[in-house]
This record gives sequence, C-alpha cells and structure tokens, in this order.
Amino acid sequence: MKKLLKIISITLAVLAVLAGAIVVKVLPELPALLFYKAKSVFVKPPPPEKTLSRIEAYGFAPGSRLEDRITIMPPALLEHYRSWDKAPEYESYSPSAADKALLLGYFKLLPPIYRNVFEARCLGIFFMKNLKGNGITTWAVDAAQNIYFHITLNPASLTADLSATLSAREASCFIPDGKSSVTVDTGKKYKGLLYGLFHEATHAVDYVKGVTPWADDTMPLSLRPSETLAHDFFMIIWKHFSIPQPAADYLLRDKITFYGLNNGPKIPFSEAPRLYAGLNGSPFPSLYGSMSWAEDFAELVTLSIITRDLGQPYKITLRGPGKPIVLEPLRSKSVKTSAAMVMKVLEYLQMDEKL
Repeated sequence: MKKLLKIISITLAVLAVLAGAIVVKVLPELPALLFYKAKSVFVKPPPPEKTLSRIEAYGFAPGSRLEDRITIMPPALLEHYRSWDKAPEYESYSPSAADKALLLGYFKLLPPIYRNVFEARCLGIFFMKNLKGNGITTWAVDAAQNIYFHITLNPASLTADLSATLSAREASCFIPDGKSSVTVDTGKKYKGLLYGLFHEATHAVDYVKGVTPWADDTMPLSLRPSETLAHDFFMIIWKHFSIPQPAADYLLRDKITFYGLNNGPKIPFSEAPRLYAGLNGSPFPSLYGSMSWAEDFAELVTLSIITRDLGQPYKITLRGPGKPIVLEPLRSKSVKTSAAMVMKVLEYLQMDEKL
C-alpha cells in the first residue's frame, strides 16, 4: 500500500510539472478572458460589502421610474445590515401602494435638485422593519467609479407622526431615569417618514454632488470629491468629519449616541440641561446634527424645509425636576445663518443643472 501511494504521489508530481510546462508554453496564445476565467476559480469571492458597493448588486435600470425603485430590499443587503448592527431582528418590508404614494407625495416637497439626483443615481428605496433609527443611506459605484446610492427607511415612520418620531430619536440619547423626559414638537400634520426621507435624501445629494468635504467617513479616499461646493463653509465649523472647531464644540457632545448604537445611551437625564445649554450656544440645529458635518448638513436642510417651507414648529422641551427647558434651535442667529447658506447651495445646484 505504501509503495502504491508513493507511485501515485510521484505520478501526480510529474503530471503537475508537465501541466505547468504546457501552460507556460501555450499561455501567450490563450485569450486573456479565458485565462481570467480559469484563474477566477481559485480566487476567493469578494466579501458581501465589496459586492454591495457595486451597482450590479441592485439590478439598476437607468431611466426607470422612481416609483418602481421603491421596492423590497435585496436579501444580501438585509444580511449585511443585520451583521453591521448586530441586529438579527431586522426584517425586510414590502411597501404597499399607499406607502409608495405617501413617500412620493413627500418627495415632491423637496427642492427640484433632489429629483434630478434621484432619477440619475438612486439604486433603490427600501424599508426594513425594526431598524435602529429612521434611515440609512449607502453609496455604490459603477465601473467608472461614479457614485450611486440606495436608501433604507424604517416602516414605523409610515404611521407615527413627525413629532413622535423625532421625540423618540431625542429620548434615545439619554439613560432613562423615570423622572425626566424630552419631546420634540414638529406638529402632527406629517408622518415621521417625512423626516427620514428628507434627511436621508440630503445625504444622497451630498454623495452625488459633493456639498460637504465628504459625505461618509468610511468612503475610500479615491471616492471623496476633490472639490466640494461648501468645503470652506463647513471647515469654519468643523475641524474634521466628526470633530468640530473648538469654538463650536460643547460639553458632553462627544458622549452623544442615538438608538442604542455605539454602546449608548451614555448620558444620564441629569446631565441633559448642561447638554442642551451647550447645544443652545452652538451653531448646530440639533444634537444629531452636531455629530458630523454630514449630519449637520442633513439636519440643517431637513429642519429648514420643515419650518421654513412647510410652516411647522421645531421646539425641544426637556422636563424633569425644576422648570421645563424649551429650545428652538432654528431661531438662533448662527443656526439661521448656516441654514440659509445650505439652502442657497441647493438652489445653486439646481441652477447649475440647467446650464
């Protein structure tokens, strides 16, 4: 038996040498595509996140109607988000005709540049049940490295009103103590979907048009814009993606978390008065907007449209021991200036599209 195994081993070794010699001899004559195909059998497939960063993963049909892109999310993307957030409870949600109609109705309330961007670069708008938050916007690229995007929204926002949705977000920043609460009043005319859509759609415009220095701190350097529309403006307030200039920073800002992500919440309600005092003296429109320049941009635009264009309030009320604390961040001079600036940028983008 040992002799037989030895003969087999020697035979295989000889065959391998001969095969190698043949390959070396004929390789110059093989078409490149055939060689690539043979080689690919031995190459590990790319990780899911690498595959999902290409538009081919989404069955994108250029020129398709936007309403046809509001659909059920690809299974691979669902698994990616479950793994990313360590959330096996995430489930795909198939939007009904009424859900789509509501979304499209709200979409019409956005500045015209949004439609141009979405028609050209949106790979899909999906819904995911039990999402930790209101939405996610993620980039993907084509073969020429042009940036596209897809949006995932929380279907709970289809039924909850806008104030309830933003109040839940704000409260998730704090460790509950049974004595204190925080609420956000943005009226009851609109559903929470309006906030999620406006906020995530603004990230999408940022990805494609390059408003902030870059829209996502996880993006490869090669995909970040070499020139951006409002780089100088954001660098007045921000030192880096998530680090404000010292004059814009405030106490406890670095402890802010939402929706239980990043090991949160980390801030007890007893510290909320100090936190909001800091926000009140800052150029940021919300706690959420003070986490990065990308969130700053999305919050400035979203809250500006809600208050300026739709005529809804934006008021934060902190209740606990003592007198309630009420803030209206968009009445701050510095926030007003920032909001006016970013809305002008969107107007410029639209004019530029017409040139």
